[in-house]
Amino acid sequence: MPNESEILTQLTAFSRRELPRLKTLGDYYLGRHGILRAPRDPSRPDNRLVNAFCRSITDCTVGYFMGRGVGYSASDERTGAAVARLGRENSESFVNNALARDLSVYGRAAELLWYEDVAHPRFTPLPVTTVIPVYDNTVDPRLSYAIRCFRPDGSRTSVVEVYTEREMIVYDYDGNALTFRRRAPHYFGGVPVIFYDNNRDRQGDFEPVLTLVDAYDRLESASVNDFELFADSYLAISGMGATDEEDLARIRRDRVILLDAGGQAQWLTKTVNDAYIENLKSRIAKDIYRFSNTVDMAEETLAGGTLSGVAIRYRLLNFENRVAVTEQYFRRSLRERWRRICHLLNLTGEKLDADAIRMSFVRNLPGMPEEAVDMARKLTGILSQRSVLEGLPMVEDAENEMERIEKERANAQEDEHE
Repeated sequence: MPNESEILTQLTAFSRRELPRLKTLGDYYLGRHGILRAPRDPSRPDNRLVNAFCRSITDCTVGYFMGRGVGYSASDERTGAAVARLGRENSESFVNNALARDLSVYGRAAELLWYEDVAHPRFTPLPVTTVIPVYDNTVDPRLSYAIRCFRPDGSRTSVVEVYTEREMIVYDYDGNALTFRRRAPHYFGGVPVIFYDNNRDRQGDFEPVLTLVDAYDRLESASVNDFELFADSYLAISGMGATDEEDLARIRRDRVILLDAGGQAQWLTKTVNDAYIENLKSRIAKDIYRFSNTVDMAEETLAGGTLSGVAIRYRLLNFENRVAVTEQYFRRSLRERWRRICHLLNLTGEKLDADAIRMSFVRNLPGMPEEAVDMARKLTGILSQRSVLEGLPMVEDAENEMERIEKERANAQEDEHE
């Protein structure tokens, strides 16, 4: 069990090293970019344009990765039924979608396992800015405990919850010292906080291209500022050095300019190289998607709707490779979730086997359902009916679907006999 000194060390290190980075990533996703905090020049137009590349990258990734949810099947019927029931009770598709969004933004996500009724365990996403994982120093690091620090509304002090493998310990925290409040056991058989990693480096999807996003913001803002500064041409009058404010007012009123001999009046405008600016913006935008391994879905080659699902997947190869890494880590953490839950339910007399649970991730792509159905027809008679159904993205529970098919067949036979 961690002592108070260790907990304070972890809180201090997190607030100094990790929290500023997480807040910056959250700000960029919400559109609070660095350009909004730059110094202001009151003598010039000061448009500050925010381009939502970060939100686009995250929303595209989450929709592609988790748009169709996670499919489950189990070789053990009782376990499969329990997973389906708990998924419905916890609105698992929304929970998984929130976890995937945090992974894309922050590079990490966390959820808390808890219960009011042991027979109905819950899992809820936690804000990543409030939870700290603490691992041991072994070759294969193992989660020792987790710390959750948050400030209730209207409170001057924070609450610190420490989750170990056996209990939850609660403290009050004033920023300097911890005051013990209470402790309570839990029965998940491990730390009831599940951490999800986006990749080995726990890096967000748009984190590598933040400087490019800043450059695009500055370039587009400067273009608009220059346009506003020179939106009206300047009237240049030569040979009329004695012109005063009254003369200028008369010119504007009468729309007539009386010039001395040799005088000249002409409009002064700024020449802007629009082609160069647009080419530079286009190059930066392409680099943002390129180096984040994301596909710009507004690109003409994808937006036309004429490509087959196979052709689109070839164009999405780098994007798919990145998402596949996220899937591997996500799958591992989901396994831990269900192991903890099965351990808890087995204490109530259930006989569940977490290792019997199989997960399937189906990408959210145009043409995927049609191609999956076509493949299912070709595999019928080669694979078992259950394996064929598990490969269909519209089938969430293959076991339940088989039961419904058998029931429909039985009803059809009864109708024939009648």
